[in-house]
Amino acid sequence: MKLPKGFGGQGFGGALQQAQQAMAKAQNLEKELANERVEHSKDGIDVVFDGTGELKSLKIDPELVDPEDVEGLEALLTATLQQGYSKATSLRTEKMQGIMPDIPGLGGLGL
Repeated sequence: MKLPKGFGGQGFGGALQQAQQAMAKAQNLEKELANERVEHSKDGIDVVFDGTGELKSLKIDPELVDPEDVEGLEALLTATLQQGYSKATSLRTEKMQGIMPDIPGLGGLGL
């Protein structure tokens, strides 16, 4: 099997070392992301996610609670949660890309 030109900069051993370092950084990053807070507000609904995408809190303005319009509140909650989650996972993706080594041939992993 022929390896990509410049694989790891120093052959397979260098690539393996880069991958191991990236894995160690990724493990530390998970801990850091768990402590990050990503806030999002939309029309009286406030959500807070951690950097891993876990919902930490949800607040609803009492004026939004209308027994005659439960569907409207559900739609607003859904939109707010989706947008907040998207912001949190974007933060995670951005930070993960910052620690991944530039190893030729591994770009298609989606990390």
